[in-house]
Amino acid sequence: MQADPPNTNAVLAVAGISGISAHIFLYRHGEWDLTAPKIFIFYLTLLLGAVIVDHLELTGLENTTQRHLAVRSVGCHILAIYSSMLIYRALFHRLCKFPGPFLARLSNFYVAGLSAKKAQLYKETQRLHKLYGDYVRIGPTVLSITDPTAVKEIYSSKAKVSKGPFYTVSEPRVSLQTSRNKEEHARRRRVWDQAFSSKALRNYEPRVIHYTNQLINAIGKGLGKPMNVSKWFNYYSFDVMGDLSFGKSFNMLVDGKDSYILSQLHGDMAKVGIFIHLTWLFPFFKRTPGLNKEYLKFWRFVEGSVVERIQVCISLKTGTMKLMREVSKNPPDRPDVFSWILDAYNKAPKTKQNWLDVIGDAYLIIVAGSDTTAATLTFLFYHLASDKFLYKKLQAELDTLSELSYDKLRNVGCSTQ
Repeated sequence: MQADPPNTNAVLAVAGISGISAHIFLYRHGEWDLTAPKIFIFYLTLLLGAVIVDHLELTGLENTTQRHLAVRSVGCHILAIYSSMLIYRALFHRLCKFPGPFLARLSNFYVAGLSAKKAQLYKETQRLHKLYGDYVRIGPTVLSITDPTAVKEIYSSKAKVSKGPFYTVSEPRVSLQTSRNKEEHARRRRVWDQAFSSKALRNYEPRVIHYTNQLINAIGKGLGKPMNVSKWFNYYSFDVMGDLSFGKSFNMLVDGKDSYILSQLHGDMAKVGIFIHLTWLFPFFKRTPGLNKEYLKFWRFVEGSVVERIQVCISLKTGTMKLMREVSKNPPDRPDVFSWILDAYNKAPKTKQNWLDVIGDAYLIIVAGSDTTAATLTFLFYHLASDKFLYKKLQAELDTLSELSYDKLRNVGCSTQ
């Protein structure tokens, strides 16, 4: 006895209702960026299963409306999810009261498109603020704010906000900067505060002077010729931070060319600038063979540099990193920034996550200390070169110093008066 064929409309209606329910009661809550690959695989598997079911049941179906019913049901379910999501974002989301382009309400692809134009999202955002005011909705869940009174509400220690999903892009490595847990961040911040205390900074001074002299020598060799100081300031800052983190320079000031880490970082940042608002794409890039080739190579480089500072063995049974002895192949003659991070790691449980966090902090030391310093020096010297009065006044003050040490330089108070 053959069972009655299912009612096609009823099946599709149930599929649609299940999709709407999935969005309202599941996907609308929490963050799903890191699980995007798993969700994709789940629905792809569901779709392939539907294809198989339809293929097995296709024979004997005389009613053409029932053909491919399983595939159509899955498609209806997925379509309902996206339809519910778009309607909710456009009409019912709590950010709907804020002004902004309509397309920005629907998808972060809008702001990603603005960023991809000329890689100058700050100009595009500024243009939107001129149109809409201090508060602009530039994404389904994203506000751009230029209201000075909001700074305290957002950045004070008592602010009732947390870091957004973008700070998960480096997972499973969690640096101090990308830590989203306030208690965890406070604990790790205390270690960094020691590394950048006044006493610690004075200990770093001989290293900085060494690379400053290398930079001056490089500039001296190019006297009378045009020079890309932005490039050389990058060489300088990265060589300094390489020494302060890994106990060795990247030798860019000596070689006069980009090292692997500099060229890789600048290339990666160009891509991140475009996809920064599409955080759900990053897990795909990191897990897809071929696409993740450079990503894996870069982190092997960072981890290898850290391993050169400490001798470790890998427990194949547990997958954790066990410290054998705190010996560096390039032992610093005095404490550097990374010494404080390693000291904290030595005192903590030797878990896999703690080791990954050390790698994340090593990356942070390089990027946070190098890129920002290079940009600051570039803008500083641009203004000095553009203002002869200020340049001569600063030179006169420096000429009065017996030595260009930190203690002497911190008292220099050049003004435009």
